[in-house]
Amino acid sequence: MLHGTDPAFTPPFPGSVVGLIGPKSVFLKKHGEITPLIAYRDGKPVGRIAAIVNRSHNAHNGDKVGFFGFFDFINDSSVAKALVEAAAAILKEKGLTSMRGPYNPSINDDCGVLTEGNERPTFVSMPWNPPYYAEVYKAAGLEVVRTLYAYDIPLHKEPPERVTKIVNWLKKRNNVSIRTIDMKNLRKELESIHRLYNQCLDRNWGFYPIALDDLLHTADDLKAIADPSIILFVCIDGREVGFTLALPNVNEVFHASRGRTGILRFLEMALRLKFQRIKTDRLTVLGVEPDYRDKGLSALLFFESFRIAKAKYEVSEVSWVEANNVEILEGAELMWGCRSRTYEIFEKSLA
Repeated sequence: MLHGTDPAFTPPFPGSVVGLIGPKSVFLKKHGEITPLIAYRDGKPVGRIAAIVNRSHNAHNGDKVGFFGFFDFINDSSVAKALVEAAAAILKEKGLTSMRGPYNPSINDDCGVLTEGNERPTFVSMPWNPPYYAEVYKAAGLEVVRTLYAYDIPLHKEPPERVTKIVNWLKKRNNVSIRTIDMKNLRKELESIHRLYNQCLDRNWGFYPIALDDLLHTADDLKAIADPSIILFVCIDGREVGFTLALPNVNEVFHASRGRTGILRFLEMALRLKFQRIKTDRLTVLGVEPDYRDKGLSALLFFESFRIAKAKYEVSEVSWVEANNVEILEGAELMWGCRSRTYEIFEKSLA
């Protein structure tokens, strides 16, 4: 494994990468195509990349953008440059005019290059890479086009009094309610999340609608790791108008079992998932329908998400957040959050 000796590296769950790029990939069935490439030196693999065509993105945004992902390499800019050039040639041949990434394989999956915070393991579904990656990306002709942040929220601190007052006022309104996800009716709940996700996140750069199949495909994984108490809906008159999706940081388990291989690692992870107390969680999505964005419901969801998580976890990571998303960044700081990691998205012209 390329970075297996780095103490901050967390190996992915066995088979997860194959599931994303293999023949049964939902991305391949619904959104586009992936061409994986491996670089060898003296018969040994020294890097990899995937050239990605995302037809769903380009149709929704009116773009002719190609993408790259699953990009890993030794500390040698010539290896990275050769991989970038090979992927670029494939995308240019398909008529695309630029190349953006890394996306593994889309913006709805883990994405970005970790440029600050490499010294410790990342949270669930957030990528990790060594510190040298960013400079090698630039040496390979890629330029930063977006900056993303992760914030750590210490759950032992009490929220500011003014936030508590606003939230208590909202909670007293008869038509406003908060409820947790019903795992016994998971398909119906995922249909609600599908509707809300596509309505709430349409302002995000690079957004394209997710397919319901994308969510249904994750149902088994969600059942295995989800904590229903931290997946919330906010309702008006009983109708879901916003939601948060938070997950226990199972990377704690994956990292703790990194010393084993094969079936032994799988068995240790299964045992740790059952018996190890996970101390952190990650707030992955928070969204409110456009018609309700000015009614304080985002603040209510933020508050409730952290209040409930406090019973089980010590820190919540909010990630990722675009650097220009002032509302969420200010909300995280208001809850005593501090920026813990920075990620960058890169691009190059294929003209």
